[in-house]
Amino acid sequence: MLPLKLQLQAFENVYLKAQDGMRLKNGSVSEELRDEQLNRKATLLKMIAVVLCCSPVCEKQALFALFQSHRENGIDHQLIKKVLCAISETLGCRSVESFMGSHLDYLITEWLKQKEYTLSTFPCVLLNFPSLQEFYRSCYKVLVPHLVFLNDFEQVKSIGQQIGKDWKELLADCFPKIMVNILPYFAVHGRKANELAPQREKASKVYDLLKEDSCLGKQQIDNLIHNNLPEIVVELLMTVYESANQEAGEGADLVNFVGELDPAPNPPHFPSYVIKATLDYISKCHSTNLKSLVAILSKNPISIQKILLAVCKQAAETSNVYEKHRILLMYRLFVNLLLQEVKDGLGGAWAFVLRDVIYTLIHHINSRAAVLDEVSTRSFSLCCDLLSSVCQTAVEFCGDALEKHLQVIVGTLTGLVSEQPEIRQQVLSLLRFLVIDNKDNENLYKAIKLLEPFPDRPAFRELRAAQQRIKYSKGTFTLLEEINHFLSVSSCDSLPLTRLEGLNDLKKQLQLLKAQMKDLLKECQGDPQDSVLVKLVMNLLQLCKAAVSHPGGKDILEAAGSCLGEIGPVDFSTIALLHKRDQLNSRALELFQEKEFQWIYIILKSINNALTDHSIEVRSAAATCLKSILATRSGIQFWEKHKDNNDPMLFYFNPFRSAKKKLPQGPVEEPMPDPTEILDNVDLWVPQNGCHDTWLKTLTCALLDSGGVKCEALLLLGPLCQVKTDFCRTVLPYLIHDILLHDADSSWRSLLSRHIQGFFTSCSKAVSVSSRSATPAIVDSDTESLTHGQLDKTSLRTMLAVLDYLRRQKRPIQGLISGTVCDDNFWLELNYLEVAMAAQSCAAHFTALLYSEIYVDKIKSDNEESRRAAAKTSRRIVFEDTNQNFTIASLSDKSKEETGISLQDLLIEVYRSIGEPDSLYGCGGGTILHPLTRIRTYEHEAMWGRALISYDLHTTLSPVARQAGIIQALQNFGLCNTLVTYLKGLECETAEWGAELQEIRYQAAWRNTQWDCVPSVRDESTGPGYHESVYCALQSLRDKEFSAFHESLRYARVCEVEELCRESLESVYSLYPTLCKLQGISELESIGQLLSGAVTDNALGLVYSNWQQQSQLLKDSDFSFQEPILALRTVIQETLLQQEAEDTRKEYLRSVLTQHLMELSKVARTAGNTQLAERAVFQMKQHSTVGYGVSPWQLEEAQVFWAKREEGLALGILRQMIEKLSDEVDFEPGLAPMFAECLRLCGNWLAETRLESPGIILEKYLEKAVEVIEDHTGGTNSQLQSGKMQAFLALARFSDAQYQSIENYRKSSEFENKQALLEKAKQEVGLMREYGVRDNKYTVKVQRELELDVKALSNLQEDRKRFLCKAVENYIKCLQLGEEHDMWIFRLCSLWLENSTVQEVNGMLKDGVKKIPSYKFLPLMYQLAARMGAKMPGGAVGGVGFHDVLSQLICRTSLDHPHHTLFIILALVNANRDESFAKSEGLTRGRLSKSAPKQTSPLDKERSEVALNIINVIRKKRGKMIKGIETLCDAYITLANMDANKWKTEKKPIQIPPEQPITKIRNLDDVVIPTMEIKVDPSGKYENMITIQSFKPHFRLAGGVNLPKIIDCVGSDGKERRQLVKGQDDLRQDAVMQQVFQMCNMLLQRNTETRKRKLTIRRYKVVPFSQRSGVLEWCTGTVPIGEFLVDPSKGAHQRYRPGDWGNQTCRKKMHEVIKQGFEEKLRTFMEVCQNFRPVFRYFCMEKFLDPAVWLEKRLAYTRSVATSSIVGYIVGLGDRHIQNILIDEETAELVHIDLGVAFEQGKILPTPETVPFRLTRDIVDGMGVSGVEGVFRRCCEKTMEVMRNSQEALLTIVEVLLYDPMFDWTMNPLKALYLQQRHEEAELNSTLNSTLGGEDQESHRKSSSDTQSFNKVAERVLLRLQEKLKGVEQGAVLSVGGQVNLLIQQAMDCNNLSRLFPGWQAWV
Repeated sequence: MLPLKLQLQAFENVYLKAQDGMRLKNGSVSEELRDEQLNRKATLLKMIAVVLCCSPVCEKQALFALFQSHRENGIDHQLIKKVLCAISETLGCRSVESFMGSHLDYLITEWLKQKEYTLSTFPCVLLNFPSLQEFYRSCYKVLVPHLVFLNDFEQVKSIGQQIGKDWKELLADCFPKIMVNILPYFAVHGRKANELAPQREKASKVYDLLKEDSCLGKQQIDNLIHNNLPEIVVELLMTVYESANQEAGEGADLVNFVGELDPAPNPPHFPSYVIKATLDYISKCHSTNLKSLVAILSKNPISIQKILLAVCKQAAETSNVYEKHRILLMYRLFVNLLLQEVKDGLGGAWAFVLRDVIYTLIHHINSRAAVLDEVSTRSFSLCCDLLSSVCQTAVEFCGDALEKHLQVIVGTLTGLVSEQPEIRQQVLSLLRFLVIDNKDNENLYKAIKLLEPFPDRPAFRELRAAQQRIKYSKGTFTLLEEINHFLSVSSCDSLPLTRLEGLNDLKKQLQLLKAQMKDLLKECQGDPQDSVLVKLVMNLLQLCKAAVSHPGGKDILEAAGSCLGEIGPVDFSTIALLHKRDQLNSRALELFQEKEFQWIYIILKSINNALTDHSIEVRSAAATCLKSILATRSGIQFWEKHKDNNDPMLFYFNPFRSAKKKLPQGPVEEPMPDPTEILDNVDLWVPQNGCHDTWLKTLTCALLDSGGVKCEALLLLGPLCQVKTDFCRTVLPYLIHDILLHDADSSWRSLLSRHIQGFFTSCSKAVSVSSRSATPAIVDSDTESLTHGQLDKTSLRTMLAVLDYLRRQKRPIQGLISGTVCDDNFWLELNYLEVAMAAQSCAAHFTALLYSEIYVDKIKSDNEESRRAAAKTSRRIVFEDTNQNFTIASLSDKSKEETGISLQDLLIEVYRSIGEPDSLYGCGGGTILHPLTRIRTYEHEAMWGRALISYDLHTTLSPVARQAGIIQALQNFGLCNTLVTYLKGLECETAEWGAELQEIRYQAAWRNTQWDCVPSVRDESTGPGYHESVYCALQSLRDKEFSAFHESLRYARVCEVEELCRESLESVYSLYPTLCKLQGISELESIGQLLSGAVTDNALGLVYSNWQQQSQLLKDSDFSFQEPILALRTVIQETLLQQEAEDTRKEYLRSVLTQHLMELSKVARTAGNTQLAERAVFQMKQHSTVGYGVSPWQLEEAQVFWAKREEGLALGILRQMIEKLSDEVDFEPGLAPMFAECLRLCGNWLAETRLESPGIILEKYLEKAVEVIEDHTGGTNSQLQSGKMQAFLALARFSDAQYQSIENYRKSSEFENKQALLEKAKQEVGLMREYGVRDNKYTVKVQRELELDVKALSNLQEDRKRFLCKAVENYIKCLQLGEEHDMWIFRLCSLWLENSTVQEVNGMLKDGVKKIPSYKFLPLMYQLAARMGAKMPGGAVGGVGFHDVLSQLICRTSLDHPHHTLFIILALVNANRDESFAKSEGLTRGRLSKSAPKQTSPLDKERSEVALNIINVIRKKRGKMIKGIETLCDAYITLANMDANKWKTEKKPIQIPPEQPITKIRNLDDVVIPTMEIKVDPSGKYENMITIQSFKPHFRLAGGVNLPKIIDCVGSDGKERRQLVKGQDDLRQDAVMQQVFQMCNMLLQRNTETRKRKLTIRRYKVVPFSQRSGVLEWCTGTVPIGEFLVDPSKGAHQRYRPGDWGNQTCRKKMHEVIKQGFEEKLRTFMEVCQNFRPVFRYFCMEKFLDPAVWLEKRLAYTRSVATSSIVGYIVGLGDRHIQNILIDEETAELVHIDLGVAFEQGKILPTPETVPFRLTRDIVDGMGVSGVEGVFRRCCEKTMEVMRNSQEALLTIVEVLLYDPMFDWTMNPLKALYLQQRHEEAELNSTLNSTLGGEDQESHRKSSSDTQSFNKVAERVLLRLQEKLKGVEQGAVLSVGGQVNLLIQQAMDCNNLSRLFPGWQAWV
């Protein structure tokens, strides 16, 4: 382009020519004259317009030329305005006005320069001003300074008159700009001053005039300079103009960024050295101390903020790149001045200044154009250069100031290196300075370590290496550490792109370290709340939400989507996503008690973020609000309170604090506006046309202006609320809360309730609950999509957030400080069902559920009140149980009448959306006749066949729902060919496909490899759906069009993540469909990347290996999320196979595909989808090349047929395979595992179907299977090991079954009769021989029969022994191989202990215990240890070697696992240690204790001696540990037996007497804390154990007869653990019951269904130290349900139902009828229930306020009740009164304590227990609106199913326990009397009550004389247990469902409950 001067000259020449051309030549004909004139005008305008658009240099001159043409050439102003509009549009200006305004200074200056031009003749009409007066009013700040400089004060006065302002006032208003026209001329010295002499003289003259008293006067000028200093500085900076031809040394730091063609700005303008001189001049005039201007500004640091903000505003307002660049130059000029004095602190503003400058520069860099022109590149370079200066200054002077911003800086700069080659070196040198040069800087080192990695590209090699050296200084990271590193990086919401590299690296790490994901998933199952995977997913989603509306956000969405795809739909073991939803709110609650300070804290945090926003208007508004808030009284108090909390936010706020410490005045009292005028307007409350932002800002500002808000800090938030929607969302709840807090007469409550209810009503009308069939997880369309004109989801979520916030606040009621949680729910009077519907429509499923429950609760409360009022008037008592009376169906009818919403339909929708497997059944889904509800239940159960039939029958359903449902059912049922035909039919029949059907059609097309699907005509506003994208990608893959392939996948990924960000994301289940799709995209992408290069077998193998790893991670996920991924893999592999030409590769691909289909078949079969499994087998057949031989898929085929109940087919296939394999296995040993598997399966199936005799099954199949596989040495892989274990187990189980069959026969009456006849026959033959009777027919017959019978008996004995030995041998072999079947250790030990006299068994065990890992015996350690001694119980003598083997086993186990065994062994050594204490203390009932030891001492003594021998053996190797444990046990026993009666009434902590040995215990480094659960380490390497450090010196007393002591043990980790030490009490029963619970938990954990539901029984550790003392783990954080419900002072019944009878009243009523008949008891019980309503539902509601947490905890409660009820019923657990059941206040799980009454001994109490478990009304009430239906019933069934399926294991362990000589579980008169007399105490205040004094038990220990009767009792218990586990109830065999139903009925039956002992408190 031409140089600047030449351009100006050229324009002048062209313009003069054009003006010449405007003069018409003589001779023009008149009619042509008009045309000629118009043409010439048009040419002139066109010429000027072209120059305006093309030459920035001539822009101002050309614009002035246009104005001139209006005056000189008489061109019509409308025409010129059109030209101006076109020009401003071309130049990208916001409006014509802004374009003209930016040049107004120049236009005015030039205009007034022209002769005969006056201000009054200025064509203001071109600026769209209707009159001169309007022009003056709007633009006087531009006009007056020019007029003053021209010394035209008369004109200034004239303007003042016209606009009605005093002319001096105008001068004061324009003072900063007037000064800028004057001051620079005074400041310049030297040669330049001479050049500017005329202007200086002129300026001096003007200044003199201004100083005159008739004008402003000297004093006012000084005041104006002082008060307007920041404005003067800004105006001065705005005049900067550096020309390219400037002399060296003048503005040297800016000259590098100046271009030759930079146009001159508006006048006046000066070079930077003049500006600097002027600033120095001002500072000299301002102060005599010769300080710099910055030092002066620092006295009032807000001035610096004002200047920085004003300059940034100027930059934001201009769209002209040259002007923007010039503003950046002046910004740099000022910032450099600041940086020079940062070391002095800038008056406390240094932190704010550095941050503000850094973010301003970064936002400018990020707002760059995609392609940079010359001037933009200079701007860019200037920003980088200034950023470099800021960083260097910060590092040098500001300590850790840069640390917090390093990630943002580095993240921004990293992306520029590849993008901008022009400034690559500049950026890289800055990065090197930050990361390499300063790596040793202590402040930056940590920040560099936390940086995200640099890209793996050559330019970053050095940087990457430097950062990684620091990051991995302590070694390489595990996946957990990599994820934690990613999570530790600080994100800036306004700059999400800074995380891009981190996301890319995270994806790589997730790929490379995928093998470690398994451990993270295990951690997830253990503690989902703190799972790093859940945190990672949440973090990725938050990043995506920040990026969605960001200009470059799609890159972030894609990168985050890739990371989520690498995770896939793994089971997160939780249903709720947001456990710690709002950390800011939590922090505010921690820091401040007062609500106002909490609000200020949260508001200031939001303002702090807003101060770095990319929008300048947001920053400006934030600054205004901040300054105002900090100046209020509450702002000052907040600062004083918070300043010591080390919050870095306050450093940034320093400039905004008022320098003057006077207390601010309150806001001026204005007349209170009428709220109805402002707020009583429906349009204000309901968003119109989906414009969420405008609606929310308007509503928030209206509330601020309404007069209802009283909090002064809130009232000042208007400016920010007007410009930032997110801030409005934060503040809105506080405004409404504040209004309601100050609502004296409830008028505000009424007004707000009415309008907010209106909001939700309009929403519920708009939302139509979808009747679409498929579950939300499977079809990805939005079930409640909002049509045009309906409420925006964001608006809904905003209003839901208001309600959620209000619900968490305590609401003052009737003068009380706060009411109950019920009161808190109703700050506003709302119909919560409509609110619930709104919540469900925006995927806030848990919120919807909570509000549905609140709605039901309100209806119940209202109904009860009205019924109670009616009862008072009629004086009749009618018992109606609320749970029975209010069914969901009846409530649905009521809700439909009231609101048109069906409660039932809503609940079904919610439960389908959250993926909870059981809740749906609580809505009555399975029993309802409504077709759609029934179909949804079928779909929930994956019964696609039934769903298909229902769709076929019910033609009345909407066509779209029916078609979509049929397609989905066909797809999921595996009827793919039928589906293709159906779709073709639909195509012919249906003219128009909806988006949903279209998606399903594409899904069916790609799944079935139908590539002829014709794309439909789509609305341009919507892109392709997920399945269409997959279809297109697969097509592109087939055609090798890789760019289209990647584009399709990128689009699909971004769309999926965007869709996810729109939802409420409460439920994990709503994530799974998207994660499933994202994983599919990732896997498809990996194949595309593979095919785009050279394909090798290794590369393919790597891809398949990654797929296998991912499949392993998904094994616990729902089949519905695994199947789409497996289906996509099938299609990918089939596509690869079709395209492959090379035979060897084709064979490889075929084998891999077969392997994949095998996996698909197994997964489908396990999930119960046999149709898909059969389809996979069929596909395997198609790809199989097997001729005569056999293939693994045939085995799978057999298993599929067996699963389909086609036994004949399955056995036929297996027999064929066995026949072929028996020939082939000799030649090909590799077939042995398959052969063995076929034999094993066939043997098991034949045994199940009883199609062969046991002998044949054993010989031909099971033994042969073991024989085939046992010696197979084809590697040691896990599959082979598993095969061997299964073969051994199958043989062991079958042999065991035969052994048990013989045992049962030997116990039968038939065998007894045979035995009697045999004895008779023997006697007869003996007599015949005695009397010498000769042989005859009769005698021979008798003798032969006798011989046959004896032989048969002998054969039976031999068979018994053979089967026994076979079982024992194979159990041992199975157990020594692996962990898969460890539960069978119980059966092995049971067989051993039963047959301890059988030498062969002892012989096998002698070797077996050496081979079986010792840890497997730990669960039976109590029982094994109890058998130590010379004699077995019942007088049986142990077989030769039994005790040797037992001792050897216990020794080995104790050495390997001392922490789990030594306490048990020492308890035997110390068995009778308590006797000495009992004698010395002379306790009551001593007589009983004296007699007891005489009966048991020999056995106890002998056992103690053997135990001591074992201890002595271990002492040799672990002396220190043994000594420590002995010391500890002695101390515990001594403390347990210490008489505490003198402190009985003491409530405070009591000093432990110094003579107690426990006070002297210190640092037992080898002794673990006995009450801690120690995880078993199979290797025996127990490292980093938490050991005993000491005990706290105080104890407390718990309630109970024997006054147990509560102590605190301090561990080596410094944590205190509470324990309960009990004396005079046998804890062995509790310990053994905990053992039973542990085994039940193991069984529940092994079952997929119960593991998925987390069904467990909560346990606590019990450690007996002797026969009558021990310690229990204190259940921290628990409370007895009795204490929560009926505590006299704070019980829930008292709080929620103060009008009901008290608990003591109810107890008294029931006690009065204790000796009455059943009818009277029932009548009284009904009356009590009528006057004592359940309230336990409020436990979860008041403890867990977050809806997601509330539901998760309530589920945990319900599941806990179900599991403990069924297990308690199985083991016959009794005495379940309300003090014996605790509830955990953190997890809501139940903990059962005091387990002394077991094995149905409660039925023989004086008042027998009549219920199987506690399921009273309060317990049921805690389960919510569904009661026992749904979750409770299903979990009971699932638990019962596991118990019944594991009956052998249960019977085994219970049998071992019942015959344990140490375990006294039977009920005796003393124990029974104690139990029911205990309830007579006035208050049941104990938590862990004693079961019985040790003396009482001792007196009833078993002696050898009554062993036989005891055995009969034990047999009876075992028989009843067996019956329970077979479903035998009341003589009938019931199904699992039937049995559970009967138990629930019995437990809730009022007849049964009324007969219970009053102390059981059945009404609670």
